[in-house]
Amino acid sequence: MTVPRISLITPSYQQAAYLPECIASVHELNSGQGVDHIVVDGGSTDGSKEVIQQNSHLLTWWCCEKDKGQSDAINKGLAHATGDVFGWLNSDDALLPDALRKVSDAFAHDPDLLVFGGRLIHRSENDDRVFERLNDTRDTVRLFADPIVNQQSTFYRMHVVKSIGGVDPALRYVMDVELWWQLLFRFGTSHLRFDAVELAIFRMHSASKTMGEHSGFIDELADLLHGLCTRVGHSELAAIIAIGYPERKPLRGIPANAEQHARIVHTMAVHFLLKWNGHMHTEPQFGMLKTLCQSGLVQPGELLPEMRERWDLVKKRTSLGSWNLFRAQRKIKHLFR
Repeated sequence: MTVPRISLITPSYQQAAYLPECIASVHELNSGQGVDHIVVDGGSTDGSKEVIQQNSHLLTWWCCEKDKGQSDAINKGLAHATGDVFGWLNSDDALLPDALRKVSDAFAHDPDLLVFGGRLIHRSENDDRVFERLNDTRDTVRLFADPIVNQQSTFYRMHVVKSIGGVDPALRYVMDVELWWQLLFRFGTSHLRFDAVELAIFRMHSASKTMGEHSGFIDELADLLHGLCTRVGHSELAAIIAIGYPERKPLRGIPANAEQHARIVHTMAVHFLLKWNGHMHTEPQFGMLKTLCQSGLVQPGELLPEMRERWDLVKKRTSLGSWNLFRAQRKIKHLFR
């Protein structure tokens, strides 16, 4: 049995306070495991370079220079990666003891395995909490429409990542989801494995993008799904998404095709509209959902179970006819609670 070498890339910018724990978690908590650790810093001025230099004997390659953001940093690190397995660990996160052995064992025992993942521990200022949810490989629809991409504890076969071209440098927020979809649309949902083991810590703090820039994640998901709908011929769904998200980024595109993927892309787009816009906090969201209700494109039986009740509620609310009437009714309900 060949033991695979893991290439772990750490993109970093202005994270000197967290870098020592991140690096130690890779090398001290996972000692004895072959790892190709690469740190790509975007030109920090907070002492990060000095921290990296002090630990340079542990690293395969590192740099501290201006880049074009996190995705660019990951791809820069990939160019120097020589391992058989790929993962990235942000500099404010950390691995848990023995995590890399578990990852290595999974890939070593199954030469056809493309993705292995485990659980995260969410760390806040107050406590640690295990994020229990994991992908179910039997639920093919959910793997596409509502995947659990625990980025810090998700690892990929390196040749697959390189065949895809790394992550999309145009993305700032959802490069992990895009990479996931790239893999699923190219290779299907076979050869995935997710174990109920804790592999990494995801630090929740006020300066993180996840905590402070939520709308950016939703905007980029909308852009990806608009592109997928356009690619497989769902022009009406693409137009509905564009009501709320009119701006387009020049993304590389995901290789979906109408013959194989039209139905699953339809499910993905409708799920996105209901999950992230179904409460209709803005007029564009109301416009998207009203148009969706009038389109006849949604079959309730095709929705993921948790969205069926929301679909009924959306139909009821958009039947009022206008955003102003919907807002007025909502205000009245709040007043008389």
